[in-house]
Amino acid sequence: MGHMLHLGWPTVIESYAGKTPFGVVFEDDGGLAYFYAVDTRHGGHAVVDAVCIYHVTAVVNHLTPGLDAHHDYDVRIVWSDDQQRVALLLDGTPHAAFDFEHHRACCRSNFPEASSWSAAGHAWDEHAVDFLATVRDDDAQPVAKYTMLSSLTS
Repeated sequence: MGHMLHLGWPTVIESYAGKTPFGVVFEDDGGLAYFYAVDTRHGGHAVVDAVCIYHVTAVVNHLTPGLDAHHDYDVRIVWSDDQQRVALLLDGTPHAAFDFEHHRACCRSNFPEASSWSAAGHAWDEHAVDFLATVRDDDAQPVAKYTMLSSLTS
């Protein structure tokens, strides 16, 4: 089990690999949620790519496959064994993935459509998360730091 996520509640979840210089950050700022790819070798310019997971208003006002603004989600960040690939899962369903080795990012929202880091685009690709089939529940994963931002401002 990961952490409980309430869509639209300002939340940050960070996970950094132990075997590679890579990390990811999930951020819901209360309106938009993004998943960021981080390469710590880049110092202050560590974010190498970002994909949109959801826009809260869109989820509330329109049927969004796999998302419901009135549902709490178990959110997990799962790394491949070599820590070159990582996925963001909501209730066990992958919504985004980064492949650091091949500079490839994908997300179900396909937004933005592409980036300089992921020139092939951000369109969803089921094969991007093939590694999840080899990850067992008892496999050690990098620790994910969970912060609800609303609790920091009160």
